[in-house]
Amino acid sequence: MQTFDFPYHTFRTEYPESGNRVQLGGNYIFTAPPNGPDLRRFTLKFETMVYYVYPDGSIDEMKNPSINMGKLEAFYNAHKLHRSFLYPHPVYGNLEVKFMSPLKIPEGIKGGNGALNDFEIDLIEINQ
Repeated sequence: MQTFDFPYHTFRTEYPESGNRVQLGGNYIFTAPPNGPDLRRFTLKFETMVYYVYPDGSIDEMKNPSINMGKLEAFYNAHKLHRSFLYPHPVYGNLEVKFMSPLKIPEGIKGGNGALNDFEIDLIEINQ
């Protein structure tokens, strides 16, 4: 299983609403525990990613790999939404995750030599 090796991002963790709640009469709320573990969602925000290009116009995935957008795009294409990978979460350690939504590549910065505007990636935790 490949590791998501793009460390220069911030992250947000979102827990799903788990279990069941039902509003009954007299302002009583019945609650039941969830049937399975919570699948956390992680939103990663990237502020600096860059496309590096060879003189012939092809993408260089080797230069500055931690901020290389060509490498990130290739990683996404190898996994899409169906193949899991390891995400080294700064707090929870290595987690098995999948992309939750398709990769959306932002516009480039004018005169930025391949640098891109900020963007986010959503991951969902996979519990086996």
